[in-house]
Amino acid sequence: MARFFFHVRDSETYIDVQGTVLPDLRTARREAVRFAGALLTDNPDTFWQGAEWTMRVTDEADLTLFELTFFATEGASSVP
Repeated sequence: MARFFFHVRDSETYIDVQGTVLPDLRTARREAVRFAGALLTDNPDTFWQGAEWTMRVTDEADLTLFELTFFATEGASSVP
């Protein structure tokens, strides 16, 4: 088991100081996707405000294990 930290940065930075104990990196990847999906579901309008946001997943030594990057773009014919 290892502790993984899920830090989120959009217009602000949210540092995960508690972390989550998970069995392995594969499970941490799944948790990151699940967590990102929940954030998008809970805040769909803010996602479309044009700012890129990232989720950086680290270990207990603050070593970046992987990062998810999210952004939205609209086509030329889109109406605000």
